[in-house]
Amino acid sequence: MAHAPQNARAAEDVTDRLFTIRDIKVDETSSTASRARETALEKAELQAYQTLLRKLVQEEGRAKLPVLNRNQIQSLITAIEVVDEQSSSRRYLATLNVRFEPGLVSQFLADNNVPHVLSTGQGILVLHGHRRGLTEILWEQDPVIMTARDKVDWVNRIRQYVFARGEISERAAITFREVQSLQAKQAREVAKIYGVRDALMIASDWYRTPYGPVLAYRYLSTDGNMEGEGRIEEVDNEAEAVAAMYEAVLDAIDTAWRGQLLVDTGVEGHLEMLVPTTNLAVLTEVQRKLEEVSLIRAVHTIEIGLPFSRIAFDYTGREEQLQLALRYAGLTLGFYGDERLLAPKSDDE
Repeated sequence: MAHAPQNARAAEDVTDRLFTIRDIKVDETSSTASRARETALEKAELQAYQTLLRKLVQEEGRAKLPVLNRNQIQSLITAIEVVDEQSSSRRYLATLNVRFEPGLVSQFLADNNVPHVLSTGQGILVLHGHRRGLTEILWEQDPVIMTARDKVDWVNRIRQYVFARGEISERAAITFREVQSLQAKQAREVAKIYGVRDALMIASDWYRTPYGPVLAYRYLSTDGNMEGEGRIEEVDNEAEAVAAMYEAVLDAIDTAWRGQLLVDTGVEGHLEMLVPTTNLAVLTEVQRKLEEVSLIRAVHTIEIGLPFSRIAFDYTGREEQLQLALRYAGLTLGFYGDERLLAPKSDDE
């Protein structure tokens, strides 16, 4: 029972991140400031709703949903937070956060038989090695790369992206050439500095051909070793090409994660399992990680002992979805004889 409030708070934090769309920027001009503000809010609500669906639902699921009017969208919203605003006699500018009611959104999607994500991904470090002619960019504050990053929505994603600062310890841990060759082991070492397990490595090359400029790229996410490659062509501006590359990579990662984390909210289950407890710290770590999994509820400890303790919990979705969610929280669910065994992932997994 002592762990129940922490579990509830953790689930609430995950849900808030998932169902809140942040940094919606509006800029409207009208005959009066109040009309400009009303138009801006209407556009912000629609943009936030569309962004939420792209975050929670696969493309084929979005195609099944009916078109909602403004009143229907507003019925799903619980709060609009004004982060920053400016207004004049005819113009309104603001940055807004729009929070949706999780239960209402989930019910709306369930009513239309559309599976959706109920869990966010863990943090991941971005390491981007970019070549421009003879110039090699990794730790440098390059204005083109910085402009490209600013064009991309990194916040409203399933994963939480972190950028390296380029401190001495990081520069010593991984080089430009190692990022370009997508060396996962070195990238994970840098990720540990930021308190995350994994890294997204991107290797790009901007060059010109007789037919125009080309941005060729490859990427690797060390979580699951997801990798891919692509080319951005017919884009003359380098910053716009890099931004288009970022969007393509993030969309591919989001699509893959959604495919693994989509939950059928009409399915539930209960599991009782062993936890290896050579010491109490292992059990505490497992309990802490379970707090990060939004599919799980009603966790309780049945027995504490050596070399095993026993716990149980209820969960939403199919068991294979639960296993994936546990893996992303740093846990593995397997067997010990005929019994289920839950343990922290090793660094080699």
